[in-house]
Amino acid sequence: MLATISAASIAFAELDTSTRLTWQGVGTNICGSVNGTNCVGKDNKFREFDQAQRGRLFTWMQQDMTHGNGTSLLKALDNAGQFLTTETAWQRYPNSNTGNVAANTYACRPSYHILMSDGMWNGTTATRGRTDHSSFTLPDGTAYNGTLHPFTDGTSTTLADLAMHYWATDLRTSGNGSENKVRPYMPAGTDYWDPRNNPATWQHMVNFTVGLGLSAALKQPDLEWDKDAGAFGGSGYNNLKSGSKSWPATAVNSTNNAYDLWHAAINSRGDFFSADSPDAVVQAFRDIMSRIAARKSTASRPAVNSGQVVENEDNGLTIRSVSYQTTYDSEENWSGDLTKREKTRIFNSATGVYEDGERVLWSASDMLPAANARNIKIPTADGNSLQAFIWDNAGDPATEGTLAWYLNRNPLTSNTSDNRGEDRLKYLRGDRSLEGTNNNNFRQRTKVLGDLYSSVPVSVSKARYLVNEGNRIEGDTSYTDFAESVSTRKGMIYVGGNDGMLHGFNATSGREEFAFIPSIVFPNLNKLTGTNYAHHFYVDGSPVVGDIYDNGTWKTILVGTLRAGGKGVFALDVTDPENIRLLWEFDDSKITGSDAVKMGYSFSKPTIARLNTGKWAVIFGNGYEAQNHTNGKAALFVLDAVNGNKLAALEVTGTDGIPNGLSTPKLSDYNADGVAEFAYAGDLQGNLWRFNLHSSSANNFSVAYNGTPMFKALSTPATESAVGKRQPITAAPSLVRHPTGNGYLVIFGTGKYFETGDKDGDKTMAQTLYGIWDRYTKLTEEDISASNSGAAMPISRSSLVEQTITEATSATNLDGQNLSARVISTNAVPWYGANGAVSKFGWRLDFKLGALDGEMVVDDMSTLGNILLLQTLVPNDDPCADGASNWTYAINPATGGRLPHNALLLTAPSLDLGVFPSAQKQSGEGGLTIAQKPDGTFEACSGTTCADLAPDSRSIGRQTWRMVEEAAQ
Repeated sequence: MLATISAASIAFAELDTSTRLTWQGVGTNICGSVNGTNCVGKDNKFREFDQAQRGRLFTWMQQDMTHGNGTSLLKALDNAGQFLTTETAWQRYPNSNTGNVAANTYACRPSYHILMSDGMWNGTTATRGRTDHSSFTLPDGTAYNGTLHPFTDGTSTTLADLAMHYWATDLRTSGNGSENKVRPYMPAGTDYWDPRNNPATWQHMVNFTVGLGLSAALKQPDLEWDKDAGAFGGSGYNNLKSGSKSWPATAVNSTNNAYDLWHAAINSRGDFFSADSPDAVVQAFRDIMSRIAARKSTASRPAVNSGQVVENEDNGLTIRSVSYQTTYDSEENWSGDLTKREKTRIFNSATGVYEDGERVLWSASDMLPAANARNIKIPTADGNSLQAFIWDNAGDPATEGTLAWYLNRNPLTSNTSDNRGEDRLKYLRGDRSLEGTNNNNFRQRTKVLGDLYSSVPVSVSKARYLVNEGNRIEGDTSYTDFAESVSTRKGMIYVGGNDGMLHGFNATSGREEFAFIPSIVFPNLNKLTGTNYAHHFYVDGSPVVGDIYDNGTWKTILVGTLRAGGKGVFALDVTDPENIRLLWEFDDSKITGSDAVKMGYSFSKPTIARLNTGKWAVIFGNGYEAQNHTNGKAALFVLDAVNGNKLAALEVTGTDGIPNGLSTPKLSDYNADGVAEFAYAGDLQGNLWRFNLHSSSANNFSVAYNGTPMFKALSTPATESAVGKRQPITAAPSLVRHPTGNGYLVIFGTGKYFETGDKDGDKTMAQTLYGIWDRYTKLTEEDISASNSGAAMPISRSSLVEQTITEATSATNLDGQNLSARVISTNAVPWYGANGAVSKFGWRLDFKLGALDGEMVVDDMSTLGNILLLQTLVPNDDPCADGASNWTYAINPATGGRLPHNALLLTAPSLDLGVFPSAQKQSGEGGLTIAQKPDGTFEACSGTTCADLAPDSRSIGRQTWRMVEEAAQ
């Protein structure tokens, strides 16, 4: 009894406060039913698990829980099931006087019942017939014939019958929240009748049952319980599943009732645990909490496409488009995959027409090498080179901070040492022999390859520059030789994963040939093995690849970031895929000075660029939540690409007391010589900054305009005298030539979506897309002088022309699908007045049409000819729907208004002649990939949906940071 109380206390202490729960005793007059119906002098009403509710539960367990009063398990399970038929069970704020409006009665809530006992039930006061041996139709229309194994048995009035009844019955058929919106949980594939899967979409009850000291009663011949295999494995279960053996008959006080606990869990798509020791009880509760959390994460993030990279070939008779696409799946224990997909258009000489085809060429997760055969590398202790990821290279386990020390930490016991570091290392390499649900097991994985969540893959094969371009940058012909030497280089696809590694896959075969674990993620690697694992980020950033010139030699380097996985950046030399080398790692240990801006979570995507100093550099913002980030400061880091030394840290100063951090920069090459002159970036306080990098000495790099932001993004104020709220900038700006030919339009959107508090969006203000004119971009003495002065900055919001979303409409795409669409205004921008003075300094577009819905820009934009393409994210208020939707916009970058042609190829009959939609709604959480299809047309894809694109007649140039000169004017 004490062991059970202790185990439950430990497990429930870690339960999320958003969970709502009640409890009951079995066979007692003190809290003998749920939700306060029979809780004399106590309070067990169904509520959110806040501190007060936590205290009530623990007080009951430690002071009022009794035993020896009979084991009326059927009545207890029936109490729980009946409670779920009431409206209170589905309310957002149950047993509260406030907040329970109709909209807060959710139809998608999964419901769980945890039942602990010695298993020998001795009361039958609740009967629901012989459910699992009867024929009936489930709420979704699926038929159950009463003979399916391992569900059916030959006994009536069992715990398993009750469990089947409350799983198979729609527990809420009328009133608020009665729609069938519960998300299925399918970790074992698509088989509806595999009891590991839960396909139910209706409101139902899942049972997790725990038998205390029952293993000896689960030893009938050919029906043995296998503690290592768990509820869904072993010879006993396999015999039940095949029908060669039947469930033992149950009766009051029968020892066979131990099997009824197991059977009840299977019938309700839950799980059963037989615990014979205090440690086993603790582990059972932790596993239950972990599985509930896994089902919760499944409900919030279904499998989606994270990102893709596309390559095209055309030999006249065959047009081939190849894409490498990442996915993640929270239903499969946060597994991931990289697939190579091919689209073809092949000329059929017999028919004289082109024929389209599409197929998946390989799936990387299906062909990972064996654990001992994988080429996984880690940094050496001095950080200067790579070494194999083996226990002998993990350092001294007794020395804090070594890899071995971290791997010896048990995530189930608050990171105390258990000396199982070598086992954890083997697990991370892919050894699956220790996976399972037992006390000594590690987390069960569906696949070894972890989730590929935010990281977009990058392809590396031939030279990155055109030969003439590379030669022009360094002023010699050395790039010609380099391009020739790598013309037959083995193609590789690199992508970051949340299994702690950057992965390198052979582009032809899909086989993993390289993996790298940055030292920055060492402290959290042990979490991946815990059976209580909740999703964690590791190498979640998108790798960036570029060719650089180092001491007379061209090289190809890869720069990686971690996003929410850590506060650091790393670089590898990937010139030779057979001999990849570590160049450097950068984190706070490389930043001196207590007042210096530190490295935050590396959300900022780096750029690899040549500087006027003669060096090649890696340039990025300091990221978010750095040490002392509330002092209003942020910084642009400029590192030597070869060794990671800090060439410059250009600090900007916002408002003290408000968190800040610099986002992804956009670099410019105004005179098209392949050398970066300026960088533009926004910060979390809504400031747009320009950085002058044109000097021949890094010591003279500076924050332009005398350290003053070019623009402060503030929402439209409520009154003329009021000041708007700050609009955070988290995506990189886009640069296009100004229509007058003088300077740039710096285009950027506002919004933030990386912290927990961002999930609902900010509905107190509209976020905005801005186009700000930077006039001083020539490398003349006059422009340089003006860019060093802050006299003309910041540009005011009132000096911008306002564009608006004028109407919503319905439209049809080329596939005949009906879509929601939007139309944008076409207000002219008068750049100069009659006297020749500047009249307007840009434009703005508020994302507002009717009520504010939190629409924001958090992904980078793209240009296609004279089209600016961007995608906004709209958080979903409906907790039963996907986490977000998005709008894909195609606008005129010169004005921020509507394009004169039908860029999205939509048909909208309600619009006037010559008026075309500027945006269409898509599902998913955003991130556009622009690709050319085999037929030569273009599309912008987000997740699994694509929007057709029709560029204008302007040139579709190569998309790099040096592309600015070719962008729209």
